[in-house]
Amino acid sequence: MDIELLKKLGNIDQIAGIRESQLLHGRGEGTRIAEFHNAAGLRFTVVPDRCMDLFDLSFKGVNFSFQSKNGLVSPFGFSPYDGEFCEQWSGGMMVTCGLDNVGDECKSDGNYPTHGRIGWVPAQNFGTSQYWNQDQYILRAEGETHHTKMYGRHLSIRRSIETTLESKSIRIHDTITNFEAADEPYMLLYHFNFGFPLLQADSLVEASHSEVVTPMNELSTDSIHMMAPVDGRGEELYFRTGFGDRAFGMIYNKRLELGAYVSFDTANLPNLVQWKNMKSHDYVLALEPCNTFGIHRVDAAAQDKLAVLPAYSSIENDLEIGILDGLHEINGFLKQLN
Repeated sequence: MDIELLKKLGNIDQIAGIRESQLLHGRGEGTRIAEFHNAAGLRFTVVPDRCMDLFDLSFKGVNFSFQSKNGLVSPFGFSPYDGEFCEQWSGGMMVTCGLDNVGDECKSDGNYPTHGRIGWVPAQNFGTSQYWNQDQYILRAEGETHHTKMYGRHLSIRRSIETTLESKSIRIHDTITNFEAADEPYMLLYHFNFGFPLLQADSLVEASHSEVVTPMNELSTDSIHMMAPVDGRGEELYFRTGFGDRAFGMIYNKRLELGAYVSFDTANLPNLVQWKNMKSHDYVLALEPCNTFGIHRVDAAAQDKLAVLPAYSSIENDLEIGILDGLHEINGFLKQLN
């Protein structure tokens, strides 16, 4: 432990800690949250009642995340019916999509809602901890979310979320397990959502070199340059695949001297979807590591693009979201990408 630092403090929560609480009002009433802060100026909120997803994220008082006009909605507000997604989606810094579907709503042997159900399931065995590991002070949350169906699947995500005293990054480690006797198709997408003020007209987006970059609709003509909000503008979508062992996506603004990155292992997350939505009031740039193609379950199955988790087996995913503070860090990260 850092004894010289501790001598300056009455309580280390002065500079780093986790506060667990519960929302009292609005559409999120009753939702549990765990708020992290550290000495680097990083602040973020883990929502155990929503698959341990991340809602807000700021650095030195500057917001980085997109939050929809719905605000943080309680899991009790979830409806799987067609057309309800936009009525309830909260946005937030990271939303877990799956494990039954990640694309639009579809039907086959059941109803598969837009982006699936797992992001609305509360975690069990949730807990937080703060402790010294030699000279490093760790802030950590852990829990487990189960995606189950009578006469059907039993998948789980065991998740840990961690940062340290002086860190500008958050590490996410997921273990996905199939507890059933049958192999189970699964879809998984991590929806990282960036908003104003990091997202502005002069913000830029870059990603690791990939073998394939596919525009996914007619508006998708420029994945790099952002723009000011446009009333009524439609969304743009881009699909990337063919990375090395580790892939990165970043959004940065040299005028603000700020940026952020998402990095992920590609063994089980071989693809990256970019959602560029420049519509007024729904102004968001998302980077989305995934094991599928951003399409819904029926199309993925028809195209033989569904990943399968064998009976009683597990896979692990490692992801990181981090802040780039200053032109030196931004330029250094750009060199790393190239």
